[in-house]
Amino acid sequence: MIDACMFFDEVSADFREAVDLSARAGVHCIELRGGIWGKRVQEATDDDVARMQQVMTEYGTRVTCIGSPVGKCDLYNEEECQRHQEWFVRMCELAHIFDTKVIRGFSGWNPESWHGDRYNENAPRPDLGSLLPLIAERLAPIVRRAEQEDVYFCLETEMATCSGTCQEVAQVIAACGGSAHLAVTWDVDNAASRGEHPLEQGYPLIKGRIRHLHVKPNRYMNIETVGDWPDVSYEDVLNILLADGYEGSASIEHWGSPWLMLEGARQLVELLGNIQ
Repeated sequence: MIDACMFFDEVSADFREAVDLSARAGVHCIELRGGIWGKRVQEATDDDVARMQQVMTEYGTRVTCIGSPVGKCDLYNEEECQRHQEWFVRMCELAHIFDTKVIRGFSGWNPESWHGDRYNENAPRPDLGSLLPLIAERLAPIVRRAEQEDVYFCLETEMATCSGTCQEVAQVIAACGGSAHLAVTWDVDNAASRGEHPLEQGYPLIKGRIRHLHVKPNRYMNIETVGDWPDVSYEDVLNILLADGYEGSASIEHWGSPWLMLEGARQLVELLGNIQ
């Protein structure tokens, strides 16, 4: 069973309003990243958590993924990496509180594309051959903590980082020792945008590792195709995941506006209803 999920902070900056609007669109699962009454997930206090729980109980909503920023850091900055490792401890606490094992994360900024606060989307992909030892060193404390806490640190296929494609994610996981607690958040569009065919090339490399999925629209604002790949639809992606026993959630992200996010949610809910 795959649950429809959303980044609620892209629906409204007010948590209650986001929950309400999303529930009306048929979505009762949250990827918790921001929109916590002006705070991001790493800033949420215990009081914020209690307030969120009260709202979610009213609407029958639950958290299926902690959308953490852990790993979006400069791999060469010791202090910044240490701060992200400390954030992960809190992410584990939140995962236990909200009864989920899925924590989204990253493998460090791509040094070729990220300079201070500026991201160059046209920059070349990183030289993983030289970076993998450093990535493994930075992620090692996080992976150990994930194992101890029995949660999954799920590397997102994110082009601004060192693991933008399924091939790169697989290389990072292997370099980190292949722990079962180092998993994948598959942003299908991100990986496909670099020419990696989602099902023929990408999926086989991460099969069995996927714990979460992101769903973005094509240029026509629908999910009838994955990006510009005419031979791959989200129905194909979801059917293959279902056939392979995937039981996570699929999260609507980056549809451009609150109204479009809710439209994406309705499309996803309808599709999941038709295939499950």
